[in-house]
Order: sequence, then structure tokens, then C-alpha cells
Amino acid sequence: MRLAPSFMLRAGLSPYPGPLEGPVTTWVYGPVPLLLQLPATLAASATAALLIAGAINLAIALVPLWLAVKAHLRPDAARGTWLWAGLLATAAWPATALIFTQADNSAVAFGLLAGIAILGVGPRDNGRLWLGAFALGLGLWSKQTEIGPMLGLLVYLLIRHGPRTALIQAVRCGAASALLGVLLLRLCGAEGLLYNMFVLPGGFPMTNVIAKAAHPIYRGYVAVLVLFPCLVVLLTARRIFRRDSPALLPALMFVFSVPFNLSGFAAIGGNINSLHGGLYVLPVAAGWLASRTAARWKGLPLGALLTLTAVLAVQITLHWPWPLQPDVIALRQAESLARQLPGKIYFPWNPIITYYADGRIDHAEDGLLTRRVAGHPIPPRVLRQYLPPDFCVVAFHRLVNDGLIKALVPVHARKDAFGEWILYSWPPQH
Repeated sequence: MRLAPSFMLRAGLSPYPGPLEGPVTTWVYGPVPLLLQLPATLAASATAALLIAGAINLAIALVPLWLAVKAHLRPDAARGTWLWAGLLATAAWPATALIFTQADNSAVAFGLLAGIAILGVGPRDNGRLWLGAFALGLGLWSKQTEIGPMLGLLVYLLIRHGPRTALIQAVRCGAASALLGVLLLRLCGAEGLLYNMFVLPGGFPMTNVIAKAAHPIYRGYVAVLVLFPCLVVLLTARRIFRRDSPALLPALMFVFSVPFNLSGFAAIGGNINSLHGGLYVLPVAAGWLASRTAARWKGLPLGALLTLTAVLAVQITLHWPWPLQPDVIALRQAESLARQLPGKIYFPWNPIITYYADGRIDHAEDGLLTRRVAGHPIPPRVLRQYLPPDFCVVAFHRLVNDGLIKALVPVHARKDAFGEWILYSWPPQH
């Protein structure tokens, strides 16, 4: 479902339909993540497309992370220290970011790359300063609330090089973001993009953020991703917030991200992926720990390996079971169903199945829900327009067997199981 907007771009459609247009998608974020996933749209099947998209998602998360770890180590650090620090950072990275395609992944990736470009930069190093500005602009056009890293970076330059350098960099950031905005608005259509990125999210009801953070589902993540980094920053503030501190930039990016992260988390539909500001501190923290343990124990320290094992054990426990090979059985079953029922079957949560079978993209169930929650439900005419032409079968995966589309299923519909899919069918109406 998260990949469908990239296929719409590939097909020459706007992934940002207007109020009376379609097909609607779940995507209410910036276009940059959709562009990054375009290589997946070249695949020969939906199964291959999702495997490629998964590999791209891993690269978006891990390549900037390891580069940031390297940037925060001393220049004379041994390669083994970098390897150990990178493994530590990877083990502590939220597994949801490795599993799901989400706007936060590319937003954090470009934030880390901006930090690499700016770290230790001089006031006259224009090339790196412009690179940092464009990286921050790409982060902002990944997720519209990604303002914190930009503010943190400007305050860093203010502390390190004074108001003039910070002001000039603010102009660079504004120019880079505006230029990227003009290009992306032209590519995707200004009206639809602004409607989906700003009007719809502006209609999401807000919850009590404290009550939500204290909920048993979220409180562990809030403690690890927000409260613990905040506590560390507070306890080490005198050492961190100094002009010559190597942790100054990531700490400022984290501190200024917290309010925007919490605002995204507080909205209806906001989840733990919004609480990603602490990830900007992770590379320098992992580098510091690796350097300390390498100096103390030399070689491959037993304590370091035990720490890494413990962190990985927590990740595995939270997300067990892990498949030992790509889990594509359900996708192949869906592809078989789509070939057998062309123009008839609808996959509310898997729209690229019918894209490959019929060359058509249908409404995404979560997109319909997004419109309703935002107070902008689509009218019945638009709903019917982007369903299969001979619509008479709905296919739900056995783990997602409900939703708004269930209301379209006639009461007399037949219910069958096909592998991992639940099918609701009725005689076609001509």
C-alpha cells in the first residue's frame, strides 16, 4: 500500500489526488520517499517490487547511519572500532524502520547526511554548507514536520561561527527548500500535493499526548526513544553544549526535534515512527561507547559482544518470529487470484497486485480511512470510479480482514478462504 504512490508516479498519475479525485492513497507526506522507491516500480511482478522496495528501505536506513558513525569517530580510529560502533548503532535502530516504508526513514536519512556535511565545517566552506542545506530540504520534503534538524543545525552554526554564518545558512536552507518545492510541486501537481500534505493532516484530531505516551502500547517506546535520550542530554549538558563538543550538533538536532516529534505522535494515527529525533544522537553515542570499550579491553571485548547480543535479543523478542527467507507466499497467491479474476477482484490493502494484473491502481483502504478521519470523506461517485470495473470480489489478507470497504460487501456475499486470503464474492451486476 505504501508503494502504490510510487507506481502512480511511474504511470504518469499524481500520487496526490485532489478532494474529488482518485485513487486515494495513504500517503500524506512529501514526495521524496516516493522518488527513492521508483526503482522498485521497474520490477516484473508485485512480489519482486516489494523485495526491491525492502532492500531500498534498508539502504535508506543503514547507509546514512554507518556514514554518520564514521563521521563522529576520531580520524585515527581503527576500522574495527567503526565496525563495532556501526553494529551497535544498527542493533539499537528501531526495527520498525527496517521493516516498514515510512516517510520518517528518508527524513532521518537526509538529516544524518546534513549533519555529516556540516560537522566541523568552516564558515567559508560553501560547498559543504550548500550540501547540508539541500539535504535538510530533502528531509523537509520527506516529512513536513522535519523542521527540528534544520533549527538545530542553525543553532550549531550560531554557537560555532556566530550569527552571520547562521543567518547565511538559514538563507541557503530556505533557498534549497524552495527550489526543491518548486520542482516537486511541478512534478506532482501543486493543488493535490498541498491538499494531501497540509490540508488533510491539518484535519487530523489531536489526542492527549501525555495519556497516549503513558498507554501500555507506547510507553516503552516513549521511554527509550524520548525520555532516555532527554535524560542523558540533561545529565551531560555541561559537556555537550560546548562550542568544541563533538556531540553538540546531534544533541541540538535531537532537542529541536522533540516538540515536532511529539506533535506528530499526538495526532490521530501518529505512531512511534514519529519519535525519531533520538536517532540523530545514536551515531555519536555508538561511536563513543565503541571507542571507550575498544580502548579498555582491546580487540574484541567480551563486554561489548555481550552488550550487542543483549540489544539484538530485545529486537528479536519484540518482532518475533523472523522469517528465515522472504515471506512471499501470500503475494504469489494474490497474483494468481488477480490473473484468474481480471477486472473483478479488489485488494483494499494491496493495490499494486491489480496494477500488475490489470494496469489499474485502485483506492487504498487506509487512504479512504485517512480522508474520513481528516473530515474529508470522498463522495460515492469517486469511490466507485476507482474500484474494479466488474467489482464482485474483495480479498483481505487473513491478518487484515476488516475496514471501510467491508460496508460495500453485500450481506449475501459468499465467504471463502484461498491460502492466506479471505475472499468475499457475489454475482457481478451488469
